[in-house]
Amino acid sequence: MAGRRRRAIGTWRKRGIRIGRAAEATGRRLGSIRPLKWEAIAWPASTIHWRAEADKKRRESVILMPLPLAHELRVFQRRLGAMSVWIFATEQETGRPMDRHLFDKSLTRAEKAAGMKKLVGGLWHPYRRAWATARKHLPITDVAAAGGWKDTETLLTCY
Repeated sequence: MAGRRRRAIGTWRKRGIRIGRAAEATGRRLGSIRPLKWEAIAWPASTIHWRAEADKKRRESVILMPLPLAHELRVFQRRLGAMSVWIFATEQETGRPMDRHLFDKSLTRAEKAAGMKKLVGGLWHPYRRAWATARKHLPITDVAAAGGWKDTETLLTCY
C-alpha cells in the first residue's frame, strides 16, 4: 500500500509540473491546455496548433512552441510509449482529457511539493499573468496573438 501511494504521489507531481510548465511556457488558459492533442504538435516546426473549439474566444492559431517545452513534451510522449490522443489524458481512460479538477489538484500538489506558496490571484491565472509580464518588451500584437488574446486592449488593461 505504501509503495502504491508513493507511486501515485510521484505521478501527480510529474503531471502537475508538466501542466504548470505548459501554462507557464505558453501563457494559454487552462481551457486551451487541457484538451490539447498530440496531433496539435508539429515537431519539425516546433509549433502548437490551438484549436478554436478549445479557445475561450473561439480563435484558432498556430504558435511557435518554446524549445524547452517542446523538449519536455517530446520526452513525455516517448515515456508514455503508446500514443494517446490527449497530451493530458486521464490515467484510467486515454480516450478523454483529464478532468479540470484533477488538473487543479495536480498543480496544487506539484506547487506544494516544490515548496511554493499559494500564488495570489487564483490557481492558473498567475501563470498567464507572469507569462504576459515577462513579454512586456516584445511587440504587443505578437504577445496578444501568442497568448490567445483577441485584441490588445485586455492585455494592456489587465496585464
